[in-house]
Amino acid sequence: MKNKMLINLLSVVVFLFFTTSVFAKTNTDTKMAQQVIESWFAAMQNQEVNRAAAYLAPQFTSIHTDGLVRNKAQEVELMKNLNMKSYRLTDFQFKQSGNVIIVTYKDKGMENIDNNPIATKAAGRMAILQKQGAQWLILAYANLDAIS
Repeated sequence: MKNKMLINLLSVVVFLFFTTSVFAKTNTDTKMAQQVIESWFAAMQNQEVNRAAAYLAPQFTSIHTDGLVRNKAQEVELMKNLNMKSYRLTDFQFKQSGNVIIVTYKDKGMENIDNNPIATKAAGRMAILQKQGAQWLILAYANLDAIS
């Protein structure tokens, strides 16, 4: 009877250890993903295009409501002319699968896309980040802001 209780206790301890480790890692990863997005926006607002580009994976793909699909080089060209005056990122949600994190959030900002202003109300955004080496990079991005 004591052996069975000891085995059960050890099973619970092992389960808690692994569960806590997984949740701690996920929590750290999501914090890092959010930090990447916030740093990316700060770099774009400060017109630090090279720094902003460093957050994008070589395989980067984006789509905006103008219907254009852009690769990394095209997105960097777009960032050069964003004229981002302000942004406010809210409502972050995260889903993780291995080395991929899907992040949805809202942004209420003032910027131009293709020299046209975006709508003034908060709009949905989605970024897919992938851990490449030791860092999280933005692999794909969707901007649902209406462009005037």
